Amino acid sequence: MSSVGSLGGLSLGSTGSNDERSTVDVSDENDNWDLLSSASYTSLSEIQEAISAVRKSIIETDVNTDQRKAIVHKLIKLKIKEQDLENRKFFQSPGEVETLRHSLVPINQAFPSRRYCDECGSVVWPLLQTIYECKTCTHILHAQCLNRLSRKCVGAWLHPLEEEEDITIYDGQLSYTICPEVSLIEQGYECAECCSRFFATGGHRLCDYVGKWYCQSCHWGYTSPIPARVLNNWDFTSKQVCQATYQYLNLMRKKAVIDLEKISPSLCIISAELSSICRQRRSVLEMKQYLMVCRVAAGLKLLRMLEERQHFVETEFMYSFQDLLDVNSGVLSSWLGNILETWQDHILGCILCRAKGFVCELCTEKDELLFPFSPGTETCAECAAVFHRECYRNCETCPRCERIKERSKLKSEEGKQ
Repeated sequence: MSSVGSLGGLSLGSTGSNDERSTVDVSDENDNWDLLSSASYTSLSEIQEAISAVRKSIIETDVNTDQRKAIVHKLIKLKIKEQDLENRKFFQSPGEVETLRHSLVPINQAFPSRRYCDECGSVVWPLLQTIYECKTCTHILHAQCLNRLSRKCVGAWLHPLEEEEDITIYDGQLSYTICPEVSLIEQGYECAECCSRFFATGGHRLCDYVGKWYCQSCHWGYTSPIPARVLNNWDFTSKQVCQATYQYLNLMRKKAVIDLEKISPSLCIISAELSSICRQRRSVLEMKQYLMVCRVAAGLKLLRMLEERQHFVETEFMYSFQDLLDVNSGVLSSWLGNILETWQDHILGCILCRAKGFVCELCTEKDELLFPFSPGTETCAECAAVFHRECYRNCETCPRCERIKERSKLKSEEGKQ
């Protein structure tokens, strides 16, 4: 009366009659089928086996049933995942191995400093041993340690295979909340990554980024400033983090994902260094308006001076974690100051840029050319005209805005006539 297909112990079939089928718990079937599209199937052969089993099960179910619709939906997802894995072959390097979302490539050159295998902890010798390194997260391991690999790539979010895949805490964003420390009892005296039991004599280490405990194999005692502590307390003290977090923070270090206006708008008031950088970044956006329309500046490629920090010419409030570290060290201020000086020299000396300057309409100093980035100036928020700060604050209305209103009023009256 019934036929059943199976894959890895999962029930894939259905009953043979409508009466019997009505007793099947469709929600349970859906839960089982969700496993087929999960990250547990990462190799092409596993996906193809799952597709064959799903096709067989579709034939064994009746048309226009909820169960068949669910199975077809899963088949579509598996086919998309299969196509994605096949396409990825064209971008693989010679000898590349993919496992647990790592893209491991063999290393044939010596490292500038001593490196250790992230699995066994021993020294790696690329010229004497077969060594693999992940192109995304820089995870390093011996060829003989491939079968011991258990940590999923912390950069898996960069190349998601499907929207439902579990990404965990390493999701392409930084945590802005100082994580409370989880007690060993709450954690069950187990490592948060490999689930190995902790010994009574110790050997467990706390990761300050996630607030959980790890064994010494998963936590080597590496330290790093914590983004949450920087953004909440302007505290750059290095704290111990686990290996996965250390890799993740290095991966995210130069990505502009910190919106300072939303996350910590009052931080500029607390930090004088950051306040100075905010003023410099406003000047960058003001000067950008002149350089974008100047063909001389385009020929000199002045805007490309900020190529390594492209977000500086796109928005005022987006920062990378490396930006904040450079603010604290003073590197960013001097680097940005040199660029602004070069840009300002061009604008003040270029006849095309000077033609777009302003004169203060509220005072008698008509010979002085003003720009939005000039010191001691104020820019009208409505029409973007530039005035001396003292003149503008003593004036009730902007004369340029008044002219624009009068012009608009005359046009509307002419239109009525």
